[in-house]
Amino acid sequence: MLKIDDLIIDKEFEELLPVLTPEEFVRLEQSILKDGMLDPIKVWEEPGTGRNIIIDGHNRYRILKKNNISLNYWENYKFMYADELPTRDDVKRWMLEQQLGRRNLSEAEKYEMVQKFKSVFEQKAKKNQSLGGKGSTNLPKVDTRKEMAKATGVSEGTYRKMDVVMKSDNEDLKQKLREKKVSVDAAYKEVKSTDQKPITVKQQIDRLDKRINDIDKTIESLQVEKEEIIQRRTSIFYALDIKCPVKYRWDKKGYSNTFPCFWKCQIYIENEEYENIFGEYSVYYNEFPSDCDMEKIPETYRNDFRMIWKKAHDEIKALQDEVDKKSMENAKKQDEILKNAMKLIPTDEDKVILKQFYRVLANTYHPDNKKTGNAEMMKHLNDLKAVWGI
Repeated sequence: MLKIDDLIIDKEFEELLPVLTPEEFVRLEQSILKDGMLDPIKVWEEPGTGRNIIIDGHNRYRILKKNNISLNYWENYKFMYADELPTRDDVKRWMLEQQLGRRNLSEAEKYEMVQKFKSVFEQKAKKNQSLGGKGSTNLPKVDTRKEMAKATGVSEGTYRKMDVVMKSDNEDLKQKLREKKVSVDAAYKEVKSTDQKPITVKQQIDRLDKRINDIDKTIESLQVEKEEIIQRRTSIFYALDIKCPVKYRWDKKGYSNTFPCFWKCQIYIENEEYENIFGEYSVYYNEFPSDCDMEKIPETYRNDFRMIWKKAHDEIKALQDEVDKKSMENAKKQDEILKNAMKLIPTDEDKVILKQFYRVLANTYHPDNKKTGNAEMMKHLNDLKAVWGI
């Protein structure tokens, strides 16, 4: 039987749901303690990982945890399997339907709810467009705005006006719209009239901060989707009937040939023109992979993975040893050059002789000597004087 500690809160899914106020949470807690769970927690068994992810009932879950209440099958939780919800996007669509169906929401509140699920509508549009390009001509073109307006329960025109209002900086007006104290048309007109006025520096910064926050959320959502796709692709690769060869290659990560020890080793399997990457590893310092690294590799490939790691380690070790050897040889040469240069520096005894040598030559080449004077030679002689330090 499923234990409460087996349940997992997925950050992306949780952020799609409205947050209860402290008062609402207390009322829900008192209701559960008095009457029990009237609505079971919905749990999605994620394909590929088998994780038991909460998709409805996050607050109920926290209340059970807080009060040390264990789960009772079909009373406190209900499973949603892969045949019902195959992908994360399917889960999101289900969550949206649940939220819109059970709550007495204003149009503005429905709008905000639908906005959280915008990526689902966009993904559906991209998917249909992609399939249409592959010959599925019977698929209707998905208009994201139209679909989101339909989910909100308003016309496209009303949705467009609501979009302008809810993306404005007028928080008071947005709250009035949520509470149905102002119509969409009236709120839209007020925003448009305000748009004609110059905005303050603070409003500009707030507007940009909001946009940055929206971009961050989009990036996070796309990253989660990317990880899911990589996981599904990996599962397909591992399910192949034939065993694929394990290979490796180097990613220098911006490091030159002087530092092979910092290169990353990318270990992967290959089947025809396709490949699946196990990961990028620093193999220089470890002759064999750690237990942690091995746990992430399918049993079928573990021996080959271990041998490839050893081969890569030996190669990078030999390369670094060769670089270190050449560096030592160059250091010795530089040291020899320095020692020889030190020998050229005159001692105090040498300087006595050099001074005499300088005087003789200076008398010969000084420009005042009308017979042998030579200004250019005198300049070279003074340069030597400076080098000798006399």
